[in-house]
Amino acid sequence: MLEFFTSISRYMLTGMGVIILLACCISLLRIKAPKITPALFIDTVNGDQYPVTHWETSIGRSNSCDITLSFETVSRFHAVLTKQKKGWVITDTLSRTGTYVNGKIIQEPTVIQNGDVLIFGGVSLLFKER
Repeated sequence: MLEFFTSISRYMLTGMGVIILLACCISLLRIKAPKITPALFIDTVNGDQYPVTHWETSIGRSNSCDITLSFETVSRFHAVLTKQKKGWVITDTLSRTGTYVNGKIIQEPTVIQNGDVLIFGGVSLLFKER
């Protein structure tokens, strides 16, 4: 009699484990991660908004950049914005026209603050951190 209950419980526990595992997988597939927008660029001329949705964001004229600025004065891969322990850091990627923070050209990775104005090839963008 004990052997009968042991063999039944093996199958039942295995079946319950499979059901729980499937329920967890289905639950994970149904839940979509929320779109986080930790920062935002606002064009100071026309008010266009460029959301920063990644902790590392490429900025340039190329369609493969995360933020595309369709201006001839902007290099294909102009700059990179990254979130680091010390804050948001902008790095110029050897662009032709340079990257400016509050009117000063940057030569090395530079920490930017909420409200700073960045200029990429003549395109002026206001940085807003959320």
